[in-house]
Amino acid sequence: MGDTGRVSTSASSTSASARATAATAPVTPEQAGRAWPWLAVQGAFLVLLAVVAVVWADGGPRVLLAGLGLVGVARGAAALRGARAGRVDRQGAVVGAGALWLGLVGLGLSLLGAAVAGWTFVVLAALALGAMVARAGARRVRVGVLVAVVAAAVVAGAVLAGPGWLPQVATVAVAVAVLVLGVATGVAAVSTLRLSRRPAPAAPAGCGGCACGAGGCGGLQRI
Repeated sequence: MGDTGRVSTSASSTSASARATAATAPVTPEQAGRAWPWLAVQGAFLVLLAVVAVVWADGGPRVLLAGLGLVGVARGAAALRGARAGRVDRQGAVVGAGALWLGLVGLGLSLLGAAVAGWTFVVLAALALGAMVARAGARRVRVGVLVAVVAAAVVAGAVLAGPGWLPQVATVAVAVAVLVLGVATGVAAVSTLRLSRRPAPAAPAGCGGCACGAGGCGGLQRI
């Protein structure tokens, strides 16, 4: 009984150590080699969407909304596939399902015309401002003042230039945010490419990799 208890405790601690190691394991060059092309394509696609949305006044908002919908569908489907394979936890699966659903909604709204796409961006901008205030924390007063100034400018512009001015401004604001996200994704792709070109660390002498899944050679000895 005593020996069994010690073995069970040791096995439990080894299993927990293995889970913690897997959760904090760095990205390997092989994983980086598979990830950087997708990051580069996604970054270029987002930058292209932002440019088209600003340059093409008639169809740009619809293209931007449809492109964001495609990105949401792709990321959501990838998260759900990872959840089925056990690579993504429950929270990631829920986020993926939400991204997939919102992506489909965005694709549907993009088919209804440029006006619908523009007002969709108005709603997105309003939700983003609300999220900024909700997450401000100690900076809530300053963020609230910023949001109030933005809201006043929007109201003044709508009064002076008409209601059609608001969707145009919201489209430009979303396009700028997408442009920043695209550039950041491109920078991440370059960093990931550099990581993929690093030589893999050499395994210790005599290591066959048989105990890595159990927390390493030390974990195998404890068992």
